[in-house]
Amino acid sequence: MLKRISKIAVIFLTVLTIFSCKTVQQANLKEIKPFVGIWNDTTNPGCKIVFKADGSFYNLAKEGGVQIVTHSGTFKILSNNMYVLNISDARADASYDLKGRQYANYYTLSNDQKTMKVSGVVDGRNGRKPLQWASDLVKVNTLD
Repeated sequence: MLKRISKIAVIFLTVLTIFSCKTVQQANLKEIKPFVGIWNDTTNPGCKIVFKADGSFYNLAKEGGVQIVTHSGTFKILSNNMYVLNISDARADASYDLKGRQYANYYTLSNDQKTMKVSGVVDGRNGRKPLQWASDLVKVNTLD
């Protein structure tokens, strides 16, 4: 009898754990869903930011007619006006200290979730002053 109750308890806990994990994933996706997509940076023409449903992102810049990834990593929404970037990769020749850094940024998403204002500060590299930046983003369907 005890063996049967133990089996039932293990099955119940397994089902509960699976359901809890799925709920956390669903909550995270719901939280980041407004960010997910391709955003044109109208403040810096030729630049784009891509936020993916798995919580990753990458920034693109057009140089010499070719789009290149300037930096990438993961993002997390902290509140209704703040998100954090964990930058795992960045150009070696970047003027600002990005790779391996974490930066908290601010955002304001429009009601229709098609435009977003973002801002933040990044540290300078090799004694350069920090950069306080702000961009206006517009959601688009393609990287073109």
